[in-house]
Amino acid sequence: MNRCKWSEESEMLQQYHDNEWGKWVVGDNELFECLTLELFQSGLSWKTILHKRENFRKAFLEFEIKKVMLFEEEDIKQLLADAGIVRHRKKIEATIENAKRVNDIVKKFGSFEVFLNELPDGKEDKQKTLQKTFKHVGLTTAESFLEATGRIPASHSEHCFVTIK
Repeated sequence: MNRCKWSEESEMLQQYHDNEWGKWVVGDNELFECLTLELFQSGLSWKTILHKRENFRKAFLEFEIKKVMLFEEEDIKQLLADAGIVRHRKKIEATIENAKRVNDIVKKFGSFEVFLNELPDGKEDKQKTLQKTFKHVGLTTAESFLEATGRIPASHSEHCFVTIK
């Protein structure tokens, strides 16, 4: 079976490619997890993040927004000492801030999903809105998040079995 080349490196990447990437994600905490993992991936390989995903889930309390938004300096210090995750202060701080922003979005829109569904038409406009809304999320990270969660079509290679149907 032909897949996107990036997914052929490991069984874990293949499973992610085949079963998760580009599939519609629902649930506020699940979407927040995707946003956070894409944020941490910036500048690194997706393989690195995927291999640490369970550690991220533990470190960020299963990405429960209402818990993460309450993290304080002591929590940041513990995260910076956690070798199981990517220890990057600015990304950790951005995650905490983004939890607060997602919480505000949920209050305003009813859910993170509704907010995403109401993003402007057009990939670039969606990306720019996410860039303005969230901390440490640039256009590329926004695009990766939108692809990963099924909000825009994932960029499968032309020979990938997902593309050939």
